[in-house]
Amino acid sequence: MVLSTNQTKTATLLLSLALLILAFFNAPQQCVLQPGCGITGHLCYHFFHANFFHALCNVWCLLALAFYYDIKDWELLLAFLIASTVPSWCLTLNTYDLTLKAIGFSGVCFALMGIAFHKVARKRYYLTWIIAMVAIGFLIPAMAAAVHLYCFTLGIAIAIAVLIGKKVGKHRLARKAHT
Repeated sequence: MVLSTNQTKTATLLLSLALLILAFFNAPQQCVLQPGCGITGHLCYHFFHANFFHALCNVWCLLALAFYYDIKDWELLLAFLIASTVPSWCLTLNTYDLTLKAIGFSGVCFALMGIAFHKVARKRYYLTWIIAMVAIGFLIPAMAAAVHLYCFTLGIAIAIAVLIGKKVGKHRLARKAHT
């Protein structure tokens, strides 16, 4: 079932509200992304945050992407799937703390930033800012910057595939029109 644009935006608003409400609860131990965590950790860590401000920043990013770039339901679902496949060893890349745990919706947001790339007009400017955000994240010991990099990289790979698909489709239509 494909949702209309308005239904997708409504679903995004409801998801945002749920994220803000869940920000008042501590994440259960099994709902945290950490080295050696099970499937539950991979599927649940997005929905819990360190505090309300953390949740608010992620919700702001989600809503900005959803409304400005007109994110489709399949793009949001794909971003969630990308963030759910993060290898837990990514958490150890920018810290020597092997007990680092990740929670928050930012992995989904970074995947969406990558997926939305094909809709961006000023692509070089957009990439520069996102690369700067990820680089700064590597300087902050408690931030799971490698998770952000993983999610954005997979998202951008999908966006590039979409761009190539659009060009191939236009080329085929142009050739068909000439024959």
